[in-house]
Amino acid sequence: MDELKKEKKSNYSRVIIATCALMLFVGLGFCSSSKGIFLNPILHNTGLDRGPYAFSDSFRYITTAVVNIFFGVLIVKLGVKMLVGLGFLALSGSMVLYAVSNQLWSFYIAGALLGLGLAWTTTTMVGYIINKWVSKNRGTVMGFILATNGLGGALAVNVFTPIIESGATGYKTAYFIIAMVVALVGVITVLFIKDKKAETDETVKKEPKGDNWVGIDTKTAFKKPYFFWAMVGIFITGLVLQSITGVFHAHMENVKIETGLRTIITTVSMFILTCTKFLVGFVYDKKGLRLTMTITFICSILAMVSLAFIEPTPFGNALCFIYVILADTALPLETIMLPIYAGDLFGRKDYPKFLGLCVSVNTAGYALGSPIMGFVYDAFGSYVPAFFVGAGLMLVTIVIMQFVLNSANKEKIRVAQLQKGKSENIA
Repeated sequence: MDELKKEKKSNYSRVIIATCALMLFVGLGFCSSSKGIFLNPILHNTGLDRGPYAFSDSFRYITTAVVNIFFGVLIVKLGVKMLVGLGFLALSGSMVLYAVSNQLWSFYIAGALLGLGLAWTTTTMVGYIINKWVSKNRGTVMGFILATNGLGGALAVNVFTPIIESGATGYKTAYFIIAMVVALVGVITVLFIKDKKAETDETVKKEPKGDNWVGIDTKTAFKKPYFFWAMVGIFITGLVLQSITGVFHAHMENVKIETGLRTIITTVSMFILTCTKFLVGFVYDKKGLRLTMTITFICSILAMVSLAFIEPTPFGNALCFIYVILADTALPLETIMLPIYAGDLFGRKDYPKFLGLCVSVNTAGYALGSPIMGFVYDAFGSYVPAFFVGAGLMLVTIVIMQFVLNSANKEKIRVAQLQKGKSENIA
């Protein structure tokens, strides 16, 4: 009987994984990854300036950051189904509002709804669900699920770019279609998604490796310097990566990379991101956090340097493809790596709270980075100065996160020794 129950749970975990993949495919792929192709058409049609409009992204990220602070509390009180359902409702409403808006204030509301929807349907929610349903190779599973973002984005770019370019209001039609797709997928997701009771500490391996350790609570973490340095590193990562990648499509257009090549590059980027998210999760499961982290940070630095030199020449066009390979290897730092940080650095005891904090701090970086990029462009007529500053900040962050990992490993050993002592006293 017990074996039968385990088999049923194992089979349904596959349904959960597939449902989470669909949720990311549409939520991040359609609503977020394709957002760059809407930027210039919206500005051209409404006559809004780039800097003030960029605050719509700030409202998005601030909303996500604030909501994720309370994720641990909300998931207990409302449950997975309710939060996911509300998240899809917010996403669909956001797409409709982006379609009909002409004033800054309505774009800001649309951004806030987008942030609310993504907070409850993407990285934080998927990290929480997978932590409950999957006990082995979580990094690989998370990488697979989050990789669907790239596939969704690639499909969205190819389907909606012709619609957007069909006329002055083509982007409005594209947004209405996305809203309908999101609503349909939301219904499907709510029907199949399920919560699961938390596993007890007995299911956690005794060896304090990776995310398989009992962990510390938030009160203890707040007394540890490495917790605050981790938040600094995660904040800088969000500040730099999201702001740089968010303007990539617009930057290619500004330096006169031809439209056909831009579409090809964006599509290739989405597919590469699909592969790199899976590979980053796989490398983490096999080699651990330090190597995974180092590879992704180095790629982020090289990506920003290469982006600064793209131009409409054969070498400049080649740099575009080099950039997307490097950037897509670095982008898991703001998706799959956040659940990994929460589990590996702080353990399972208060995992939902730490996951919410990691995502919250990361998206707070997004909120600041987006308007900075807008104002840099307004001031210099180019994004290039920000690319070099971003590369320097990521170099500093590598050092910070190495210190954090060393301290976290010491904490794992300390907690393991305390547990061992308690067990011996009981015996």
